[in-house]
Amino acid sequence: MAKAYEISIWDPHMGKFDEFLELIKSLRLAFLEAGVSQVDLLSGAAGKDVGKVVVIQTFKGLADNGALNESIGKSDSMVKWREAHPGNFPATLISHDLYEGFDAE
Repeated sequence: MAKAYEISIWDPHMGKFDEFLELIKSLRLAFLEAGVSQVDLLSGAAGKDVGKVVVIQTFKGLADNGALNESIGKSDSMVKWREAHPGNFPATLISHDLYEGFDAE
């Protein structure tokens, strides 16, 4: 089974990069506690995403992604995270896409 990847690109609001980075780091931990296999955070260094934050969530496969997305909003970690972080997000979501990896063998 090929892994699945949810990739989100965020554009932090002017002067809010550090605030957004701390927020997304805490969200990363909530995702992991809720069952996402791996979450990587990247900062665009060249090309169209310079200054943006890329979040890559890795799942065992598309079925795992679907099952987790059905339940993640009600998970204890996500409920606690939302309660701890009410209000406006200090970034704009540019894109959010789902990819499936190819089996290389």
